[in-house]
Order: sequence, then structure tokens, then C-alpha cells
Amino acid sequence: MNKSVTAFTLLLLTSFMSIAPTVAQAGTYKGKCFNQLERDMDSCNVTIDNNNIRVTMKSDSNQTANQVIPGSSIKKVERSKSAKRLGKTAIWTTLAFGPLGLLPLAFKKKQMTYVVEYNDGNQSKGAVFTIQRSQAPLADIDLTNLGKKVVDLDAIQE
Repeated sequence: MNKSVTAFTLLLLTSFMSIAPTVAQAGTYKGKCFNQLERDMDSCNVTIDNNNIRVTMKSDSNQTANQVIPGSSIKKVERSKSAKRLGKTAIWTTLAFGPLGLLPLAFKKKQMTYVVEYNDGNQSKGAVFTIQRSQAPLADIDLTNLGKKVVDLDAIQE
């Protein structure tokens, strides 16, 4: 009996240790992302690893809107569950994407909206995505591991 318990424990620990490094290195979040080609929000997966933010659209017809944002090019990351808090960012997003840049702000408060400002060559660009608010702390850790501080606009007093 002791041998079977020991073998099971060893198997369990080995399985956990083989999974643990991959969990710590990247997080993938289901949500909605701003599709710059169609100028609307589409279902997507956002993967944040140690070097990049990868935005992968779920629909086969939207695969040309996939993005890879190098961590080194990111200038600023802001997040908020409230449209009022994203005021300055909403203005910037509207300038970058047109009036539909405000679309992600219409989502329910169960969502957390992230706006990532980054450099693409000499141009300043932005990416907007929403994830479940319950996943925001994990996404914040992944973004911090990427070397970027996430500005929580809900915590800033006006």
C-alpha cells in the first residue's frame, strides 16, 4: 500500500512540475478585441507571455487582424471597468480608431477593458481588448512580468 501511495504522489508531483513552468510563463484570456480592419469588437484570445502580447481572433475570417505586440514597444497599459475612467484613453482611442474606438466602453462592468499603447516603427498605435474582470489580476501579473505597469484607472481618485 505504501508503494502505491508513494508512486501516486511521485506521479502527481512530476505532472504538476511539468505543467507549472508553462503556467507561469504565459496567460491566455478569452475576450473581445478591437478588430482594426473591420472597426468592431470580435471574439479573440489574448496571450501575454514574457516577450509579447498576442491577439488571436477566433473567427477564421478575421485571422488577418491578428496582432503580435512586442513587449519592448509598449508605452502604456491602462485598464478600467468604467467608461468614465477611460476618458483620456477613450479620446486617444477615438483619434486612433475613429468613433468606433468607444465601442469597448459599452461592455458590462463584468468585463475589464485594457488599452495598450505601443510604437510600431515611428507610429503610435493602440490595441483594445476586454476580458472577464475576474481574470484581471492574472492578466496584470502577466503584464508586469512583461515589464509593464498596468495603470488601474478605477483606483485613481479624480
